[in-house]
Amino acid sequence: MITISHVVALSNNNVIGKDNDLPWNLKTDLKHFREYTTNKLLIMGRKTYESIGRPLPNRINYVVSGTISKIEGAKVFRNTQDAIDTAIDQCNLNGKDEIVIIGGGYLFRDTLEVTNKLVLTKVDCNIDGDIFYPKINFSNWEKLSSTNFSKDMDNEYDFVVEEYRRI
Repeated sequence: MITISHVVALSNNNVIGKDNDLPWNLKTDLKHFREYTTNKLLIMGRKTYESIGRPLPNRINYVVSGTISKIEGAKVFRNTQDAIDTAIDQCNLNGKDEIVIIGGGYLFRDTLEVTNKLVLTKVDCNIDGDIFYPKINFSNWEKLSSTNFSKDMDNEYDFVVEEYRRI
């Protein structure tokens, strides 16, 4: 079975972005993101792609956009379902077992029903933002792991990385 996961950092008030950027500086979490997503197939929305500024290296990059038609180093889809269907086919062809949704807000919302794994970086802050992660009913999820990180020179806030799987 292919896992469809969300990998996202969110504040206590579910903020995931502000002005098309991350609202915090967490170098340790960026390293975790890179390590977790390397050699996997990623699906992202146009604004997430634009905030990153390029296809991410050592990953298969799919972008869902109604306005961009071509990106060098990435495959562009007009809708989320086409991206997921193609990603499943690609995983089956290449022996991969996970599709990682990396944002933004509408893509997380639109894929929540088909997602069976969450990798959440819960950032210990309430912060202003304009993009939010959807509210999750955690009674449908089993926590697999939890790792705490403390605020330091490289990390603006305390945070915890938690992994869940759908029950």
